[in-house]
Amino acid sequence: MLPADVLALTDQAARRPLADGELLIRAGDDQQRLYVLEQGALSIELGGARLNLVTTPGSVLGEMGLLLGTTASADVRADGPAVVCEMPEADQLFDSNPEFARHVATTLARRLHRVTSYLDDLQRQFADERGALGLVPAVLGDLLGQQVDDVDAGSERETDSPY
Repeated sequence: MLPADVLALTDQAARRPLADGELLIRAGDDQQRLYVLEQGALSIELGGARLNLVTTPGSVLGEMGLLLGTTASADVRADGPAVVCEMPEADQLFDSNPEFARHVATTLARRLHRVTSYLDDLQRQFADERGALGLVPAVLGDLLGQQVDDVDAGSERETDSPY
């Protein structure tokens, strides 16, 4: 599905203009809306650090919380003036438009592939480390779904850590 096709699905959606720096989604908020970028740029931020800048019209935002039934995992903020289409009945859109559902699934699969590749690279880089950094391969192995031996995650400063 092309971005223009996604935008065509938003014909009846409410438009929401955003001023530079305006927050669209706040991490931790329980929001079950889907947004489609119509124009401008949106910064995806976690803990104040930019993770990504979304500039392609037709890009979908808010899909993770909606699909997982969780709170928002990151802040989404306008980077300059922007316009988004609000899709409050996004569940119906997934049900009525399999092409859209596949588009979102493909987008998520691409992101997961990039993250998994990065985590695999980190795992290889720290494979021979000792101390706290030596835990990186075990933690990443868990994240990647691999079977790993039990690990004591205590730090060198806190040998009996609560995590």
